Amino acid sequence: MTSNENPITENPPTEEEQTLGNKVFRIICMTFCLGVTVLFIWVWHHQTQFNDHYRKATFLMHKGEANQAIEAYQKAIQNKTRTIFFTKDSSVSSAYNNLGHLYASVKEYAPAIESFQKAIEIAPDITKGYINLTTAYLAQNLAAEAREACLRALQTFPKTARLHYNLACAYALEDKSQKAIDSLTQAVNLNPELKTFAQQDSALKGIVPELP
Repeated sequence: MTSNENPITENPPTEEEQTLGNKVFRIICMTFCLGVTVLFIWVWHHQTQFNDHYRKATFLMHKGEANQAIEAYQKAIQNKTRTIFFTKDSSVSSAYNNLGHLYASVKEYAPAIESFQKAIEIAPDITKGYINLTTAYLAQNLAAEAREACLRALQTFPKTARLHYNLACAYALEDKSQKAIDSLTQAVNLNPELKTFAQQDSALKGIVPELP
C-alpha cells in the first residue's frame, strides 16, 4: 500500500532570515573579541602593577626599610593574583620568600612561616622555600617542626647542604647529639664552608669538635 502523502521539503531561508543570522554571528564575534581584549588589558594592567610593586619592594628591602617593603610585596602579590593565569610562577614564589624574610627580620614569625609555606606551595621544586621555612622554625626554637620539615624536604632534595645543617640544629635543640653530629657531617661534606658557620652557631658550636 503506497502513501499518497507528499514528501516534506524544507524551504531555503529567506533573505531576511539570512540577514538576521549574519547579524547574530557578527554580534557573537564582536562580543568574543571584546571579551578577549578586556581580559588582555586586565591581565596586562595587573602584571605591570606586580612588576612595579615588586621592584619597589626589592629596592626598599635592600635599603633596610622592612615595613614599607612588606607593604609593597603585599601589593605586588595582590596584583599578581588578579592576573588569573600567572599566579603560580617563580616570581610569585620569590615574592613570598622575600616577604617571609622581611617578616622574620622584624620578628613576626607567624606571617613569615605562612609566607614560606605559600612559596613552597607555588614552587615545590625549589629548595629556597624549605630552607627558609625550617630556618624560621629554628628562630623560634620550634625544633620538632623544623626537624619534620627538614626530613620531608630532604626526601626530595637529599643533596641540599643547608637542609642537613638545619636538621642538625633541630636535633641539637632536642639534645639528640649523635643525630646532630651525623646531620652536620652530611652538611659539611656537601658544603665545607658550613663548618665555619657552625662554629659560630650557638646550637652547633659544641659539637663541631666531634665532627670526623
